[in-house]
Amino acid sequence: MKRILFFLLALSAIMLITACSKNDDFDPDNQNSDEIQYDGNRKILVSYFSATGNTGRLAEQIIAATGADAFRIEAAEPYAANPYDDSDWIQNESYNNLRPGVAALLDNMEKYDVIFIGSPIWWHNPAMVVCTFLESYNLSGKIIVPFFTYGATTYLQQSLDKIYEVTPESLHLDTYSGSGSVEDWLRGIHIIE
Repeated sequence: MKRILFFLLALSAIMLITACSKNDDFDPDNQNSDEIQYDGNRKILVSYFSATGNTGRLAEQIIAATGADAFRIEAAEPYAANPYDDSDWIQNESYNNLRPGVAALLDNMEKYDVIFIGSPIWWHNPAMVVCTFLESYNLSGKIIVPFFTYGATTYLQQSLDKIYEVTPESLHLDTYSGSGSVEDWLRGIHIIE
């Protein structure tokens, strides 16, 4: 009986490790990204959803370094000031791949060449309102640069994959991993000199 119990515990541990590592395989040096050359004539937009202000602060750093236009994405049905108060709602959107409404869309997306898209990571994915926003446009050939705010890199790769999934005809550049300065990251992906 003890051997069976030990075997079941070991099997459970292996399954847990395998299940967790599947979503945690983010390697900042090995992202599935395209390469571009610097072009100072590109028109840049920083679009972002920020519930608590963290993503907004990172967006402001990108805007300051690039001189980009800004667009704050807001949900048609606003979330609570503290997202933990809406945890069940947010989890349902993420786990069921739902598309909540966007309060307003940008009228002139076609004029932008580079679109930064920012979001917190909520229940293993970007906020689903960000996916709604992206799917509202034809982004074929646009350069998409996702950036996320989250306390760890857990589920960062899964969040990137979701952005790639909803923008399949776009080019994608490396995300900001949180290490180093924003300006160094922007130079590394050839957005600024």
